[in-house]
Amino acid sequence: MSSAQFAKYAGGQVLPFARPFGQGVCKSCGCESSECRCGCRQCRKEAKELTFTGDAKAPGREANTPGALASAAMTNAAAPAAAADTNALTSAKAFIGGGCCVHISLEYAPIVATAQSTVAIIVRDTEGTAMLWKKVDPPGTHYQVKENVMTTKPGATIQLLAINATVRARWCEVFSC
Repeated sequence: MSSAQFAKYAGGQVLPFARPFGQGVCKSCGCESSECRCGCRQCRKEAKELTFTGDAKAPGREANTPGALASAAMTNAAAPAAAADTNALTSAKAFIGGGCCVHISLEYAPIVATAQSTVAIIVRDTEGTAMLWKKVDPPGTHYQVKENVMTTKPGATIQLLAINATVRARWCEVFSC
């Protein structure tokens, strides 16, 4: 493609553009919408978060083990079981919107610092793909931040699970008004 195809008339001279403007590209500065810093309405960003606190493992609650956490997360058995059994594993869910890729970061901390804690995040996209990220921390672990643990597209759902931990997922949705 020649630069003449992407030219803009600016009074008495023609200014070539380095690249064409298309979907996912800011029409003000030419950056990808997710990288736009000019603050235009088209590339407006909104911070989103989802927080969940998972109780420490109580005696007789076999559902709250790292193995049960992973299997319940992947089979989605937690939702039907939670309605029937108050000792079942619980979780928090949210919908991810926006107009382009979403990068998810996590913050988490144990409730009881002298006990093991487990944190898991499951993201299911609109094509039916499920991704799982899980971390088991030994006793004595403190507050943790994990940047960009997953990347997904709008339309996905996010689910947080935790044992003996409070976990918060954060992401930004880019949208136009």
